[in-house]
Amino acid sequence: MNYFLFSLFFFLFIKTASAQFIERIHFFPETTYVSPFAADGHAHRVNVENILFTKNVRTTMGGMFPLVNIDLFGAKTQAAISGSIHFELNPYGQVHVISNDYYVDFVTLDVPVSEQYFARGVAGHTSHHLSDNWYEQMKLTAAVRYSRDYLKLFLIRESGMNDQLYIGADFAYIFTVNGQRTNKRWTFQTGGKITLAELYSGFILYAAADCKIRQEAEFAATNSIQCGIATRMQKGKILRVSYQLRTGLDERGQFYPHHRMINTIGFAIEL
Repeated sequence: MNYFLFSLFFFLFIKTASAQFIERIHFFPETTYVSPFAADGHAHRVNVENILFTKNVRTTMGGMFPLVNIDLFGAKTQAAISGSIHFELNPYGQVHVISNDYYVDFVTLDVPVSEQYFARGVAGHTSHHLSDNWYEQMKLTAAVRYSRDYLKLFLIRESGMNDQLYIGADFAYIFTVNGQRTNKRWTFQTGGKITLAELYSGFILYAAADCKIRQEAEFAATNSIQCGIATRMQKGKILRVSYQLRTGLDERGQFYPHHRMINTIGFAIEL
């Protein structure tokens, strides 16, 4: 009899605990805890920009896809996967696709620290390539075998779709250039976005900035400034139409350690 009562009690306990555990797990949530970094040239999103005064176009295909929200013992976590490919093209030139940069974040964990602050951890991989042999045959540059496996840690303040501030570091635990490992592993990043004015029907005027400082290029910086109009779409998606100024170190691994300045006008959809 005692064995039966113990077994019944244990079964009911496990069933209740499992039900409560399942209720605190939400698979495939529609929105993310943290919005993309608007001025980051390699953020995961859908993006098309025309580089002014040239025929070149920059485009991105990708996004961040939340997998699960977990709320256990008052601690919340969102796990997501992300990926994107970034092209630069010259549609009317002899070399149509100049370069492509692949970024895959195998896991992104966002943890709310308070109502407006989040801690973010990321593990991912990137590799950069010349897309067209003509670019090398014309001796405009030589192909570089550029690959990084990285861990990132950020502290982010998020308050609405256009009020954000972040600071963090990227450590490349495996970093190879032309098959040779490098010990210059650190990249530091900071930036944010802010609402300048509310326009009408959900449209706002905003500004954003991003700065990356790379040890691999003797701590040279890539700086981006963005200004535009944003509106919220269905299921938390955001549409941005903006002007960008990017100056400093070229982020494309095929063109290190060159610097350049570009002005672009384009649109982005943050999934």
